[in-house]
Amino acid sequence: MIGRWQRCVRLNQPLLTKPFFVFASLAALAFILGLFREFTGLGYVTGLNDGYTWGLFKNWNVTALTALGSGGYAVAILTWLFNQRKFHPIMRTALLTSFLGYGTGMIALGFDVGRPWNFLHFNNPRNWNPHSVLMEVAICMTAYVIFALDVENMPPFLERLYKSPDPKKSVLAMRIFYAIRGTFPFFVALAFLLPSMHQSSLGGLMFLAGSRVHPLWQTPRIPLLYLLMAYILGLACVLMVLLLSSMVWNLGWDLDVLEQLTKLMGRITVVWIAVQFADLAYRGVLHQAFTFDYFSCWFLAETMLLLVPALLLWFKPLRTEPGTLFLLTFLLSLGGVIYRFTPTTIAFFPLGNYKYFPSITEILMSIGFTSFAITLFLIAVKRFAILPAPAGKITPDAAVGPFDAM
Repeated sequence: MIGRWQRCVRLNQPLLTKPFFVFASLAALAFILGLFREFTGLGYVTGLNDGYTWGLFKNWNVTALTALGSGGYAVAILTWLFNQRKFHPIMRTALLTSFLGYGTGMIALGFDVGRPWNFLHFNNPRNWNPHSVLMEVAICMTAYVIFALDVENMPPFLERLYKSPDPKKSVLAMRIFYAIRGTFPFFVALAFLLPSMHQSSLGGLMFLAGSRVHPLWQTPRIPLLYLLMAYILGLACVLMVLLLSSMVWNLGWDLDVLEQLTKLMGRITVVWIAVQFADLAYRGVLHQAFTFDYFSCWFLAETMLLLVPALLLWFKPLRTEPGTLFLLTFLLSLGGVIYRFTPTTIAFFPLGNYKYFPSITEILMSIGFTSFAITLFLIAVKRFAILPAPAGKITPDAAVGPFDAM
């Protein structure tokens, strides 16, 4: 069904389905393995070593999940800064993906750091290293979740509280709503500032690695490339979530919104590739992209996964067919995730003869924490009005009243 998405709806469907139990089981396994890791240490459960201290854990939890979780950041820029109100019905979905991406990544971070009890020292500013890029990333990520994403994701929960038969809960919901509404512009400003800081700083961190990162990826422009990639992966994640949700739960298609998001994602991707190749030419290393050695093949594969879908999405018949759109978006996001992995692992030269390949436990934990995010998503969309729907799907549980304006 093709129609204009108008409001957010709560799915009136059972929660305890087979897919829910599969994802919940994988999430439970990840937490069990995480507890095992806490008692045994990283060396017993990972393939990490003194040369490769990030590996799959940090790459997926910190660089990939936070980039895929930048959808709320990217869509909010369109909605609030550029006043594109047509994207308002998908804001709750985008913000939920951001909250789950960042929140899950930070929970997983508690398991994949070497000495998790040292988190306690973070509470004492005297222990802070003002010259540490990772400290800036840690502060911005934590502040983004606590002071921005928490507040931005509050309306559907307040709405549910407001509809409670208990009048005291309704009054409490309105009080919280008015308190948030008065300060909402400041939280929105933080939601723009903090991701911009830590996404670019992740690139700055790899710039500090110097010659240990291959010249095809090592550049002073890497903070800009990391920031733009966060926009690309964030939009791709929102698109895939909307497409899958519409397919599975028959929510209809707002082709105008999907097409606009797709065109924007494709254009930013083309700009990203243009900046990358202009930088390679400026630094005089462009020829290394076509030597067809190990690193050149990775670079070309990553580039093709980004460029080909981005160019194909310029053709309207391809970007308006949901199945094709999902496939092209998935391939593009795969290329973006590979780029996020490359500077820290694939194209990283450790000081010493070290090799790295993720262990089975690392892989299972990464899959499990991702499944945890999916499990929470299923709970949220079936308990609160989050997913968009056209007029024909509007139910009494749809977002209504003052909460629908946030």
